Amino acid sequence: MGGLHARRGQPRDEEVEYEDDEGYPRDEDDDLRNIMVNIPSFIGSTNPEAYLDWERKMELIFDYNNYSERKKVQVAALEFTDYAIVWWDQVSMRRRKNRQPPIETWAEMRTVMRDRFVPSSHHREMHQALQLLRQGTKCVEDYYREMEMLMIRADLEEDRDATIARFLYGLNREIRNVVELHPYADLYDLVAIAAKVEKQQRSNVGRRFTPPQAAPRPGTPSTSNPRPAITKLEASTQATKVEAPKDKPQALVEAFNASNVMEEGIWPTNALIKEL
Repeated sequence: MGGLHARRGQPRDEEVEYEDDEGYPRDEDDDLRNIMVNIPSFIGSTNPEAYLDWERKMELIFDYNNYSERKKVQVAALEFTDYAIVWWDQVSMRRRKNRQPPIETWAEMRTVMRDRFVPSSHHREMHQALQLLRQGTKCVEDYYREMEMLMIRADLEEDRDATIARFLYGLNREIRNVVELHPYADLYDLVAIAAKVEKQQRSNVGRRFTPPQAAPRPGTPSTSNPRPAITKLEASTQATKVEAPKDKPQALVEAFNASNVMEEGIWPTNALIKEL
C-alpha cells in the first residue's frame, strides 16, 4: 500500500483516514484496471450445477470489469474448451446459415446456454431435493449449508418462520428435542444452538464409562470353558441303553431302548432281557 498507513488510536467504528508521507489525506484507490482476474473455463459439462456455477462467476467478473455486452460474449467464448467450444462453433455456424444475427449480448448468450446445459426439470429437482433433505450423518453445519445451497439453486424465497421450521424438521430427533427447549432470535442463532447441542452430545458419548468385570474369587472354578450340561432326555437315554446278551439279537435290545427311552422309571432287568 505504498506510503499509506492508518492513524493510530483511531476507533474501529469511525472512518479511517489515510495519509501520505507528508501527512496529507490521500484519495482512495478504486481503480481496478491493474488487478488481474482469471476467467474460468467451461468444458460443457452435463452437470447443470457446473454451468450455473460458471455463469455466476462470469457475472461477477463482468460486474468487476464493466465490459461492453459484445466483449462479454467474446471473453466468455474464449474460455470454452472440449465439448463447449465445439457446441458454440455449431451454434454460430447454424445462425449464419439461417441468416440469423450473431449473439452479441450476455443475456442472449446466457439464455442459449441455459437451454442447452440446464434441463427444464432441474428447478423441480432442486425443490424435491430440498423437500427430502435430512441431517442424517451430516453435522449440523454441513446440513444447514446444504439446505441453504439448495434454496439458492431452487431460487426459493420463503418466510423466515418457514425456513426455521424446515431446518428444525430436518434435524436429527435427539438434537431437535433439545434445541426446541432453547430460545433463539433468528435462524443463524438456531443453527449455532443446534451445533452446540450436537457437540455436547458427541462429547457425552465419548465419556461413557464401562465398569470393569469383577475378578473371580479364589477357589472358584473357571467358567471360560464350562462343561456342557446334560439334558434330562440325554441322561435317560444313556441310562436306559443296555447291551444285548451274546445269545440275543442286537436288534431286539435296540427296539426296547427306542420304545422305552422317553418313559421314566422303566429300566430293563435281566429277566426282561432274557425274555427278549
